[in-house]
Amino acid sequence: MSMTNKHFPAPKFRLFMVWTIFFSLFTFQLAAEARQFSFLSSKGLPIKVLQQNEMPFVHAQLLVFLDGEKQNYNSLLISQLTFMNMFARELNLPSTNLLDSFFRLGNDYQVEQTPEYVTISLNFLPDRLAAFTKLLKEIYTYQSFHLKKFNLSKEKYWSFFIKNRDWKKEIAFLLAYQQMVGNFYFSQGLMVQEIVNSINLAQLRSFYLKTFRPDNSLLILKGNINPYIALGQIERDLPVSPPAPAKNKKEEVTPNSSRRIFVLNSTVSDAPMIYWFDEAPAMSEADYLPFFIGNFTLFGFPGGRIYQSERSQFFLGGYKVSTDIFSLKNFTVFCNYLRLNYNDLENFLFLVDQERKKFSARPVVKKEYLDALNYYLGRAQVETGNFEYGMQQVIDRFQSQPASLSQPPRGPELVREVTFERVVQVMDELMGYKHRAGIREKGIIVLIGNANLIMNALKIFKADVIELRMD
Repeated sequence: MSMTNKHFPAPKFRLFMVWTIFFSLFTFQLAAEARQFSFLSSKGLPIKVLQQNEMPFVHAQLLVFLDGEKQNYNSLLISQLTFMNMFARELNLPSTNLLDSFFRLGNDYQVEQTPEYVTISLNFLPDRLAAFTKLLKEIYTYQSFHLKKFNLSKEKYWSFFIKNRDWKKEIAFLLAYQQMVGNFYFSQGLMVQEIVNSINLAQLRSFYLKTFRPDNSLLILKGNINPYIALGQIERDLPVSPPAPAKNKKEEVTPNSSRRIFVLNSTVSDAPMIYWFDEAPAMSEADYLPFFIGNFTLFGFPGGRIYQSERSQFFLGGYKVSTDIFSLKNFTVFCNYLRLNYNDLENFLFLVDQERKKFSARPVVKKEYLDALNYYLGRAQVETGNFEYGMQQVIDRFQSQPASLSQPPRGPELVREVTFERVVQVMDELMGYKHRAGIREKGIIVLIGNANLIMNALKIFKADVIELRMD
């Protein structure tokens, strides 16, 4: 495909732009550099400290890893009910030592669950380190499961689940993840109250004892903190765990290689949401950034191909696609999502499908490549100012061991591998040739709304309907 200077900067200027991006990216990474320390406590807890004395507080993330066995619907609900009963502020009557410990630290905490681990994040002032290590002890010695509160959590499960969270996106991601890894168990519908009611308190206690252990966790501390003093206080307060139970060998996740569309029937009267999930290389892999560039080329606002397509002129003018990225152990999930009118759903699905197919005939061009790198640089610049910056890299590196001890590429080394030619090659491998060969892509599409209206709007695309029970 021929290209002219009418559409692209002169070669010398292009080269200057590329190296400016490379140098700036490297500069921002160096500016955000924190001194890193790694420890393993005598109780088996891995500790990573990112010492950054310019921070006026300490940000902590405790990751507790979930069971490597294949989940079922009961195990999902047991884990969610466990976290509710331990961490939900609404259930702190009678009060527990655990939540009182959070309150003494400032009560600035949140708990999030992914399919692979639960993250307990909190911020505290440096002089509260001793109170933080006592909080760790409370987490690992929790004995305050209360029958009355447990019954309340089951009765109000849905209202607690959706409180202060983007619950539609979380449910869509959960469904996409389970389908991608071949562990699909939602045939009965989502959030069925009868299944919630069948769970008993003994199951929560068993899950807690098996899961909340120092040797099944990862602690990351970032901020104005002395790593050796922190290690000493953690050693002093951390309890000794009973012998670890025997575990089955963790199965390697192998994402499915076909795209499916699911409709979650919701009685909420909002306009329908569409979530387009793609399985992409892990963040630590060299092909991650080329995929990022390709995704931005397609969905990035306002210059993405879906906005420039002639088909989009009829309905996409008032819509903007947002993108979230979920980093998992063996791969990354890109979630592109937006709210649409019912009569625009199929137009959007068809538009994206057609534009993806065009990657085989119309690869990424240099202007798109440079625009995407500029966006990546701007995003990196914003992230370096975020106190959580660098945490995900630590998690990715920890999860990749001991399978791969090599460090992921970074700075100029990273960008050297992400040449324009490499981006074109990766996008062809992940999208282009599959269409030419008739191979279905990896990924899931989830639509949430009134199932009857959605199915009436879909004439070309076939979908599976799952009941979303919010009673």
